[in-house]
Amino acid sequence: MNEIQIFLTFLTGFITTFIYTPKFIKKATEKGFLARDMYKKGTTIPTMGGLSIFAGIMASLIVAYLLHASKELTIFYFIITLFALFGLADDLLGIRHRLKILMPFILALPIAATNPGTEINLFFTSINLGQFYLFILAPMYVMVTANLVNMHSGYNGLSCGLSYILLSFLVIRVFIETGFDNLMYIMPIFGALLAFLYFNTYPAKIFWGNIGSMMTGAAIGCFIIVTKLELFGIVIMLPHIINFFMYVVWKIKKLGDVKFGELRDDGTLKVPNPWTLKWTFPYYVRLTEHQSMWIMYTLTTISGIIGLLFIPYPA
Repeated sequence: MNEIQIFLTFLTGFITTFIYTPKFIKKATEKGFLARDMYKKGTTIPTMGGLSIFAGIMASLIVAYLLHASKELTIFYFIITLFALFGLADDLLGIRHRLKILMPFILALPIAATNPGTEINLFFTSINLGQFYLFILAPMYVMVTANLVNMHSGYNGLSCGLSYILLSFLVIRVFIETGFDNLMYIMPIFGALLAFLYFNTYPAKIFWGNIGSMMTGAAIGCFIIVTKLELFGIVIMLPHIINFFMYVVWKIKKLGDVKFGELRDDGTLKVPNPWTLKWTFPYYVRLTEHQSMWIMYTLTTISGIIGLLFIPYPA
């Protein structure tokens, strides 16, 4: 794939989602697919906007196939489609917490068919894990990534924006290492997600729902696996990982199941505890939702820069 083909694939996903999302907002509002915007008094907005991202992906894939797509690309987006359907089922029906851990692992098993190689690069050495990598570690990596993206949410544009930052650093790293060779994997969702972020960032006009977070999280995890950037992926996702361990502390402390804070009269956030990363700063300092979102963006950007600068490149 050359740069023109990659750009056309990116552009198709972007244009399709950008055009379709306003239509989806109108239709979802008419059908009552709405969710409360927790930090804006009396406001509800459409949800399940991940469907408009999915529409952009499908349109982009048509272009990719016309331009000569590979078997591996088909498997890659087969997995992402499975995660999208799983997220949609969760949005519509609600899925038990245990299944949210088990099912993504099963859905990610086809990643082995992309032939990602079985070595893990660890700084200045590598370990070959053979079949254990293909059928245990690789799908587990995708499962964990999807759940980490799904968990790190709660503000307008937070989960979607952080995901785009992660994908951007992955694209930069892959381009530095291999040029355009592997970028086609991510271009369909990279274009569609950028268009959707315009509507999802503060103040959001639409939420992406579990379909958006699970689908995008799976795309991030799969892209990390097929490009052999497991260590780099861990570094750039450090804020997501820290957020998970804070959630573990939350459960150990038995702080309840509160998912949202409250809005003060001055527009700042009143959060119940500091044991989720998005609440840590507004717990100690009066911050608005928008300010808190930018702090989270900054932390993930710093992690991405650290990954680019300090994770060794192939010789």
